[in-house]
Amino acid sequence: MIFNSYAEQKESLSGLHMISCGHIFAKPGRQICRPTGRQDWLLFYVAKESETFFLPHQVKLSQGSFLLFAPGEPQHHIYTGNKTAEFYYVHFQCRALPDCFSLKTSHPYTVACESRVCAIFEEILAETLEKAPHYELLSLSGLLQLLSLMQREGHVTEHPAGAQWKRIAYVIQHMNKHYASNLRLEDYAAMCCISKYHFLRLFRQVTGTAPMEYRMRLRMETAKELLEENELSVSRIGEEVGFPSPAYFSDAFRKYTGVSPRQYRKQYTAPPHP
Repeated sequence: MIFNSYAEQKESLSGLHMISCGHIFAKPGRQICRPTGRQDWLLFYVAKESETFFLPHQVKLSQGSFLLFAPGEPQHHIYTGNKTAEFYYVHFQCRALPDCFSLKTSHPYTVACESRVCAIFEEILAETLEKAPHYELLSLSGLLQLLSLMQREGHVTEHPAGAQWKRIAYVIQHMNKHYASNLRLEDYAAMCCISKYHFLRLFRQVTGTAPMEYRMRLRMETAKELLEENELSVSRIGEEVGFPSPAYFSDAFRKYTGVSPRQYRKQYTAPPHP
């Protein structure tokens, strides 16, 4: 369940524009996979339980952790616990963060003052839901408070990047940028200067899945986005994501989603029932 609100703001503060915010109650298995990220900034906070992120190395963030994503940065995370988790988020727009902030993006932060952080998120959510006079500036000031707490009291949680993380990180980045490439397992292993069997084992340890399965997920999620835009033909979309024939693309898409590309587009673009 997600409680969210859209800001619909006309006013800005320090060059920031609020887009939306929310309070998420996540069940086990909830997953977000955006290979090309979003067009806006995302501030994500773990308020209860934990969340596993792929940055591209796998890291499990516990309660009290922040992540800031810039536009276009890949977002892939999943909740693997067995209880209901709670997360807060804020989507906002700006050309760049104000000069007073030197925050790293796609990097975990932890902040000790958890109750204060949750209270600020709730204030932002309340302002954007009620939309009382001057709510724009009040909600944006809350966002600046959160960023300021990260800047002043937070510390970057560095993952202990051993040799195996460094070897696999480059391949994951390459896949996210070149998911349409039809490189073989041996080709990816050669990037790491290791055997394909050792590469396969390391890749599974880092991502929890096989290399070709990981690349297939990137292709399918991108294909879904392109189908939702309803501009390119199905055959062209198949080519864009790396499939040599429309039939191969259709079979792979049906196996991944349970429906054909044309059925998926029809479902997505069908008018709502009265």
